[in-house]
Amino acid sequence: MRGEIKEKELVDGLKQGDKKAFQLLFELYSKRIFAFARGYLKSKSEAEEIVQDVFVKVWNARESINTELSFKSYLFKITYNCIREYFNKQSRENRYKHEILDYAIEFDNRTEERIDYKSLLDLVEEKIALLPPRQREVILLSKKQGIPTKEIAELLEISPRTVEKHLSEALKQLKKDLSEDHVAGLLFYHLFLDPKKK
Repeated sequence: MRGEIKEKELVDGLKQGDKKAFQLLFELYSKRIFAFARGYLKSKSEAEEIVQDVFVKVWNARESINTELSFKSYLFKITYNCIREYFNKQSRENRYKHEILDYAIEFDNRTEERIDYKSLLDLVEEKIALLPPRQREVILLSKKQGIPTKEIAELLEISPRTVEKHLSEALKQLKKDLSEDHVAGLLFYHLFLDPKKK
């Protein structure tokens, strides 16, 4: 009972902008929020980011907190929403990679059996990073952000035809790098030889 009273006092303090109360609530719940998020995300760093996002949202919305309702339930609802937003963002960010893979590689049963698809998505990102700056800029604006050719041309102060040329060249290079003939070697490097993985 005393714990519930103390928590209510802390939430009342948080609502009034008391940073000490906020810090104590963070210490009280951060490990539980982390464990909850880690169960969904399987990644320590991503779970830590969720914890930070949750408490930033709590602080920003402190004045609207209903102190008559369960703060714990309120906190875990925010956590769940942050996790859902994370997966939605991941889905949006990966969509353009799937599109590039569909263009670059003809998948069959043999291909799918020997490819770690998640690693292949990572490779798409790595290969895009190696493109010439203007090609990289154009393909990300076009495929990742979904901006039409005309708007890209205006944004970069180049002609629509030049945008299309950069996009075409970028896709051709990615197809060359990600074609089935190269995938096995690239994945071997990425998974076993890449010094960043060691």
